[in-house]
Amino acid sequence: MSQWIRKLPLAPIYICLLLVCLYFMIYSGESLAFLAFFLLLIRLIWIYPKKKWLPTVAILTCFAVFFYGRREVIEQELKKEPASPHQVLVLPDTIKVNGDSLSFRGKINDKLYQLYYKLRTPAEKNYFQRVTDLITLEIEGEYKLAEGQRNFSGFNYQAYLKTQGIYRTVKISRIINGCVSKSLNPFDWLSTLRRKALVSIKSTFPSPMSHYMTGLLFGDLDVDFAEMSDLYSSLGIIHLFALSGMQVGFFMDIFRKVLLRIGFKVEWVNWIQIPSSFVYAGLTGFSISVVRSLIQKLWSQHGVTKLDNFALTLVVLMFVMPHFLLTTGGVLSCTYAFIITMLNVEGQEGYRRILLESFCISLGILPILLYYFAEFQPWSILLTFLFLSFLIRLCCLF
Repeated sequence: MSQWIRKLPLAPIYICLLLVCLYFMIYSGESLAFLAFFLLLIRLIWIYPKKKWLPTVAILTCFAVFFYGRREVIEQELKKEPASPHQVLVLPDTIKVNGDSLSFRGKINDKLYQLYYKLRTPAEKNYFQRVTDLITLEIEGEYKLAEGQRNFSGFNYQAYLKTQGIYRTVKISRIINGCVSKSLNPFDWLSTLRRKALVSIKSTFPSPMSHYMTGLLFGDLDVDFAEMSDLYSSLGIIHLFALSGMQVGFFMDIFRKVLLRIGFKVEWVNWIQIPSSFVYAGLTGFSISVVRSLIQKLWSQHGVTKLDNFALTLVVLMFVMPHFLLTTGGVLSCTYAFIITMLNVEGQEGYRRILLESFCISLGILPILLYYFAEFQPWSILLTFLFLSFLIRLCCLF
């Protein structure tokens, strides 16, 4: 892999910096992104010889075409007026029941929508709380555009759904019928498997243990979690859920060691971990932080480390999750990964090393937390220290 990296005109992290500025310039249209990109471009042409900056500009041009094409596809989807919905394939792991309100994501004519329904009977509520199968519903309803930003710095629900590939919501007035469906789509299989795991945990373990388990293991921050978020935030552990990719390395290392101990060759294990990473990402709902951590882990197993690893991970994410930097979770997770990459705690050992890492992570993420949430809990430093210590001790057991 290193031989391919050496063939690039510039170090991957330099190209990645230009791509991130280009990304924000096209997707968000921020004036600061325009300024940063053109200043970096001028510096590139001014400092580097033609044989280096010309291929770099060609790479940037290709990505600009890709970003612009993606943006135009989204704009066209927003303008289309779909036909009235009649049948929807429910993705079971997205089902949320809050009182008499039901929300879920589903596919109508192979396109993804966010759907809402007011439950009419206790039997309906009980059914949707316990259902674990892939189901198809015959419905009556109407399409609506999601609500945009209503005030300065307010939450823009429409922009959020766009990052999820959803361009319309559906308000269901009546559910006519429903039946269990079968699908050949592996994404639907993972959705069903994840739903079964979530329902099993919630019915087996008491609160708040079930919320910790579903949040950290499966990336599910449900209604009950939202109701407890004030308590979690006051303790300073809300960021553990936003950055829940922290546990990926632990699970991947265990899986790798088990395969090696039963006799698999290292080369085989490296390839086996690619489909297993896809399965694990699906079980977490393809959370940005988990997908980012998995990609970094796979790169590291192929000899790509430090800043090269981080840069190539961002490039891959630009293709597989094109809107990852337009979400708060994506920015937090990538900032966390960058801080970890830049940390140099050589010479420190034991708890002193863990404490230094915890302090640097919490301090480094502080500007991002203040920008998005205007709050910071000093307890997060201690809790990050305890969390890292716990993961390291578990790793030592294996």
